[in-house]
Amino acid sequence: MLESRRVFFSGKSSYILTLPKKWVKENGIEAGNEVIMSIGKNFITIYPKKADLKKKLASIDSKELRHETLMRRIISYYLAGMDSIRLAVYNEEQRSAIARATDILIGAEVVEDTGREIVMEIFLDNSRLKTENIMRRMGNTCVGMVSDFCTALKKFDRYICNSIIAREREVDRLHFLLLRQLKLANMHADVASELEIPVEKIQEYRTVVRSLERVADHAANMAENLLELGKPVEYLCDLVDVDLEMLRTALVAFLENEIEIAEVVLEEFDEFEELEKRFYSRSLSADVEEALYLKSIIDSISRIASYSADIAEVVINMAVV
Repeated sequence: MLESRRVFFSGKSSYILTLPKKWVKENGIEAGNEVIMSIGKNFITIYPKKADLKKKLASIDSKELRHETLMRRIISYYLAGMDSIRLAVYNEEQRSAIARATDILIGAEVVEDTGREIVMEIFLDNSRLKTENIMRRMGNTCVGMVSDFCTALKKFDRYICNSIIAREREVDRLHFLLLRQLKLANMHADVASELEIPVEKIQEYRTVVRSLERVADHAANMAENLLELGKPVEYLCDLVDVDLEMLRTALVAFLENEIEIAEVVLEEFDEFEELEKRFYSRSLSADVEEALYLKSIIDSISRIASYSADIAEVVINMAVV
């Protein structure tokens, strides 16, 4: 519904806009109450400020659910912003799924277990878990994974490869937490304000979070393929270095909102394809099995470059909002 309202001038420098009486009444707003404003370049959206958000509860009957299905169900409720999940359990496989879910979901804890029923609570403090700070940590972890992979390529270090694979699971934990925050921020302006998320940029934030999660997946894939290969491949470091610089630059552009830096990333990506072809050609000189592992590594390096370009495009898109 669109409604036209006249703006009035008051005093020496103030402007006044009245609110529709029906909207005020429906949202329980009284004189002296606060409202929340999401301020964009060409618009302002006004939300009622709610004192408390009602606790969200969910129940799952696990009787017909296998391990992976139950895990996905729990994760979906977590992402939907549930505060408490009550689960009826029937076997050890389901208990294992619940235990695994608590491991990968930040803030999820089992608070009651009666044998046939388990209660999971989500304990999260939005005042301490600012979205941008978590995204910064997620980005730093991804950068570290790609940087360490170059070291592993030079001297074939199994420990470094395994640490990269382990860090992918930590990125997944941050990924789920951020998707939950963005979902709640989209539904509740109070949450967006508390987490310091610009409401009009939630979709762009979600794109960056997804891109970083995929970067971590590909870094882990590269480490797994190198372990299978079982030897150093030092020449690939030249391609990884370009990849790493693009990722670092894209993250700086996003976190600092620097459109010029984002444009540099897109220019580098335009040149990346030609460089990638040269490394593909070199990998084909290896025997068949080795060439397959090398191709998989190069494919993942290419995908990381692509996700870095996606992050840079988000920066440019946000600049015109």
